[in-house]
Amino acid sequence: MNYLSGLSIQNGIAYGKVHKLVPTTESKIEFDLYINQKEVLEQALKSSTEAIENTIKNSSSVFNDTVVMIFEAHKLMVKDPMLLNEAYQLIAAGKSAYEAYKTAANNIIEQFKILASDYMKNRIIDIEDATDRVLYAIQDTEYEIKLLFDKPRILVLTEMKPSIILNCDKEHVGGFIVQSGSYDQHASYIARSKGIPGIIVDEAMDKIKDNDYILLDASKGNVFINPTKEVLKQHHIKGDENDEL
Repeated sequence: MNYLSGLSIQNGIAYGKVHKLVPTTESKIEFDLYINQKEVLEQALKSSTEAIENTIKNSSSVFNDTVVMIFEAHKLMVKDPMLLNEAYQLIAAGKSAYEAYKTAANNIIEQFKILASDYMKNRIIDIEDATDRVLYAIQDTEYEIKLLFDKPRILVLTEMKPSIILNCDKEHVGGFIVQSGSYDQHASYIARSKGIPGIIVDEAMDKIKDNDYILLDASKGNVFINPTKEVLKQHHIKGDENDEL
């Protein structure tokens, strides 16, 4: 058994097998530049906006106004005038819709990174979440994926995006451990709204393996990797007979 500690995002206890959400490695993407790239971007913006509006509609009947406002802000981010102005200029210069929008989004993100305010820095993840949705749409790839498991898993991920946490339900994701983040990020607020225990642990992706079982005591900021039966008993958890302890 190994032990880690971190900063609690949402209190609670959870136990389950690890599911690591590994960021996809971007490969070189070829686009047909004979197709009107401005129209490609506009179609991606349209479908992304519709998807966010659908999220807002579904969230409004379940969560409070704060969660709805998070995605209202995302809807504005995808069509930020400065972002689009630069993207269209790059398309006019011969870039693909994907390369143009990604470059423009990255330039805005870099501007936020130099700001002194922690609040503004915490908005970077929202910009990434909103603009990544458009980039996926340009590639005609599904962005939001519902995480469904036979038994509740402990989700381990590099960073928290609001769209990821919104698609987690407690019956499938018992808790989560994130490598970087903060208590006041929007994704953290969504996790608390859904009552999903979570902890921020440095280098979590390296220290936790795919087949590990995790006991998460977020109330104390504790993470037990492959806990003994005695530790499970102390936390009033009954391990599955098939769990490798």
